[in-house]
Amino acid sequence: MQQVVLIGAGHASASAAKTLRREGFAGTIIVVGDEAYPPYQRPMLSKEFLLEDAEQDELWSMSEDWCRENDVTLMLGRRADRIDIEQLAVELADGERLPADAVLIATGVQPRRLPSAPSPRVHYLKTLDEALALRGALREGARVAIVGGGFIGLEIAAAARSRDCAVTLFEADKLPLARILGDELGAAMARLHADNGVDLRTGVKVAEIVDLGDAGIEVVTDDGQRHQADIAVVGIGVTPNDAIARVSEITVGNGIRVDQFCRTSAIGVFAAGDVANHYHPGLDTRLRVEHFDNASRQGAAAARNMLGQRVVYDDVHWFWSDQYDHGLQFVGHAADYDRIVVRGDVDAFDFAAFYMKGDRVVAAFGIDRGAEILAAKSLIADKVPVDDAQLADEDVDLLELGSTEAADEVDDELPQTPDALADTRFERVARSGQVTEGNARRFMIGETEVAVARWEGKVYALHNLCTHLACRLTAGKVDQAGLTCLCHGSIFELATGFPVNPPATKPVRTFPVIETEGQIYVRVRD
Repeated sequence: MQQVVLIGAGHASASAAKTLRREGFAGTIIVVGDEAYPPYQRPMLSKEFLLEDAEQDELWSMSEDWCRENDVTLMLGRRADRIDIEQLAVELADGERLPADAVLIATGVQPRRLPSAPSPRVHYLKTLDEALALRGALREGARVAIVGGGFIGLEIAAAARSRDCAVTLFEADKLPLARILGDELGAAMARLHADNGVDLRTGVKVAEIVDLGDAGIEVVTDDGQRHQADIAVVGIGVTPNDAIARVSEITVGNGIRVDQFCRTSAIGVFAAGDVANHYHPGLDTRLRVEHFDNASRQGAAAARNMLGQRVVYDDVHWFWSDQYDHGLQFVGHAADYDRIVVRGDVDAFDFAAFYMKGDRVVAAFGIDRGAEILAAKSLIADKVPVDDAQLADEDVDLLELGSTEAADEVDDELPQTPDALADTRFERVARSGQVTEGNARRFMIGETEVAVARWEGKVYALHNLCTHLACRLTAGKVDQAGLTCLCHGSIFELATGFPVNPPATKPVRTFPVIETEGQIYVRVRD
């Protein structure tokens, strides 16, 4: 294979490009994107960036410097119009034709828009330019009307309140997020925002937004009510950018339809990220997932399949949201469940809720409960039968329900260091069997917290705190990409500690490891 073309300069393409290079692909990689920017992290646009806690140079998923160093060609500000699926070539709007041995479509989604006339006072949030415009408009004391109570609308509401704006939120359903979380937890989300000063108007449909000039805007509801504000932000869902697939006669249906190997109906053409409607073999259903972690992992899986590795993409889907001082996480697929089991205190916004079908966890939602959400991810993936009482009991370590043994501290009962291990700076950490394939365990060596992980039989040791927000890496996932931080999806290479997936930009420290005679030794002292 000599040339790969990645259509869409978003995070899925960045993940694919990085994976191709890590897997040893030496051919040409071309990324075509209609924005003027290199691939960047969209989740930050409604969180840190909107709050001015992050600047533009912290957004890049794949910087232009990295592209130069790794021989990746960025064709920015250019649009791909069609794929010649017979000759396998990408045709650009300006007439240039890019032959390819494999093509990835990662064109993402676009916001649904209200049938109102365009106005600089009416904002949508998908692109960096839109985020820059909205950030400038969220001035202290500004009256902000938000249309839509999904995750994006709630994140913007939280950011606006944090910047001392007056916020009114309009949601067509009776509760925000009720269709995703159910009524009980939708009510909890409503309380969270009401407690932080958001004026929630639920069960209200917005018909149009009228620009009043210097007087601001007016939100007009279906029942004729009118609400004035300085600006409006609309977040009423998205639609997949699948036009290039349609014109290229590639099968679509709520996005571009792909199989478990990310393959479209056209030979040599793959799709990943928000635009891909993929078959999930673990659920035996089709899903189109609009989350950062999915774009990252599916882009990597698509890249490996381009190289002929036949990697099944069957991850348990997970996403996070930061609102006020709380971290929210959701894992799994809750389309069909019969009850919810709660651990913790919903009223105090400190809980994990498990969506159950029979004796299996199918999804979980938590506020400030990362460890429980990690446990739920493992229980879902392994289809472990669990008891409601165990899930609800705060004294039960859910991380151990699917495993047989635990080890948090260095085991003092380990045998003495073999004579062959002459370097006395190596310290005994664990028995080999305590760190199983595809898992990471936490150990304290003196005052140093170490994550010891195993992948493809080899053992690695890294400092256990993520360099983004100091979350524990052992709460995450080990796979061929590296060690993933569950908090925000950063991925670190096992051997080097190098961050291969944002938002982390700094490496974690790695430590020398020796595994011999059934024991694992780590050197943390220089």
